[in-house]
Parts: sequence; structure tokens; C-alpha cells
Amino acid sequence: MTKKKTGFLPKVEVLIILVFFASFMAWAISKCDATKKSFEDDPVEETTLNGDGTNAIDSVETSPTDPFPSGEAPQLSTTTPTVGQPTVSQQPRYSKLYITIDGLKMRKGPSLDSAVVLQMKLFEQVDFMNEFTDSTYQINLGYEMADEPWFKIQHRGKVGWVYGAGVNFYKKKREGAFPGN
Repeated sequence: MTKKKTGFLPKVEVLIILVFFASFMAWAISKCDATKKSFEDDPVEETTLNGDGTNAIDSVETSPTDPFPSGEAPQLSTTTPTVGQPTVSQQPRYSKLYITIDGLKMRKGPSLDSAVVLQMKLFEQVDFMNEFTDSTYQINLGYEMADEPWFKIQHRGKVGWVYGAGVNFYKKKREGAFPGN
């Protein structure tokens, strides 16, 4: 049998591995701290609760065709925040969508039979109002049959519905589509 020689080289290898591990841990901790700080710096949208614990914005009743039947927008409570009290964001945040069919029509309701509110150009940016139909609808777009839900959007101060195939999160043209869906 031969004896295995232990010398200087294995000790150096272990030392290099330990230094590499320590430097990796220092880098990872600094990245985590930077990410945590960036999340702490971002403002969080908060809402005010009514006295009964319900959300003040959700307690306003609206209909799908006329968001403010009385003709007046509801007023949110605007109290001065104190230390430890959440702040109220007056403007809700909506996702941005882009029109993918030139001449897409915004309608009062989620159907082709609804009245047209306005017609939009290709790549116009609209606000998605976080509402869509529960079911999908098949509509012939020319070169394809789309099976999409309707989305509620806001554009140029008007609120209405557009067919889901006519909007996207990215600026891309839907080829072969008939305008006006």
C-alpha cells in the first residue's frame, strides 16, 4: 500500500473555495439589500376603509354602461395622514394596453350590437379598467377566428368595451384583421 501524501496544494484548494464562497455570500447579501431597499422606496397604493371595515372605493355602486348614474363622480375621503396611518391614493392604477387593430371601435357594452363610443388608431395606448367578460366570444377577424373576451378600457376620458383580440400589452399589429370589431 502506498500512503497518500498530503501537502500544501490541498490546503490551498480548500482556501480558494472558502474565499470564493465568502465573496459570493457578500455579493448575494448586498444584492438582496439593494432589492429590499428598492421595494421599500416604491409607493404602495393603499385605500381607505369605511367605518364598517369595507373598502371605500368598492362601496360605490356603479352600472356597467353608466359608471356614475347620478351624473356626479363619488368623492373619496381625503384625510390628512398621521404617523402610522396609511395614505390614500386618489387615482387607481390601471395597466396600459395598446390597440392592435387599426380602426378598433370602443363600444358602450361588450357586444358588436352595442353603440360605438369612439374609434381608435393602431398602437394608441389605452387604460385597462381591470374588468373583462367571464366568457369568450368568437369573431371573424378576416384571416383568423378569434376567441377572446371583451375588455373594459378608458381612453380620451371615455369608458367602454373593446374586443380582446384588438388590444395587447405590446405594440404589435394584428395582421389580416378587419377594422371595427
